[in-house]
Amino acid sequence: MEWGILLFVLLGLLLGFLVLQATFASRHWDRVIAEGDREALAEAIDDALDGWRDARPPKGTPPADSQALQSVTLVGADNRRCRVSLLAGADIYVADNRRQEAGTPVDVGRRAAVTMAERLLYEVPHVRFDEVQVDVYGAAEGGSGTNGAGMQRCLLTTRVTRDLAYESQWDEAEPHEILASWRTRQADDGTIDPNDGALIVPAESRRAAGSNPGGAS
Repeated sequence: MEWGILLFVLLGLLLGFLVLQATFASRHWDRVIAEGDREALAEAIDDALDGWRDARPPKGTPPADSQALQSVTLVGADNRRCRVSLLAGADIYVADNRRQEAGTPVDVGRRAAVTMAERLLYEVPHVRFDEVQVDVYGAAEGGSGTNGAGMQRCLLTTRVTRDLAYESQWDEAEPHEILASWRTRQADDGTIDPNDGALIVPAESRRAAGSNPGGAS
């Protein structure tokens, strides 16, 4: 009996130590990233993106939405801002041996953009972005790659601050309604330039680690 109590106490102390150690480690990385350590920031973002790519999508998620979210690529980031891009295709299903379109690339892109913005704002460990930008591309005719310039066109780009996102009706409003309340531009015909008025441009993410991470957008 006494040995059982002693073992229970020791296990409790060990678990308490592990929890305390994890808490101190988390606070350490929170502080390091907040102070502008770009390597730590990049690692935190990469880990989050890899986790989202590998995660099994929630039941009922259209395959096109999953593919769009798994295509996420970091464009640029600092400890206050983050910008990513996605590649969206049409939502296709097969019925009566015929391919049917349940949604256009823009429909898929809207849903994916809203989901990704939510993830960036609330699900990246050790980082609290003030604002994020999501660019959604679709393959143009004759395009087959995911990186080739000229093979894709930007379908939409959206920016949202943390304060504005807090007011968004994530579970009640449709994606197009949520995006309408954000800073969103959509290509009705042709394409748009997501770098026009961008939150953060790619060159900013390549600054030296000693530069000001919170520069003007």
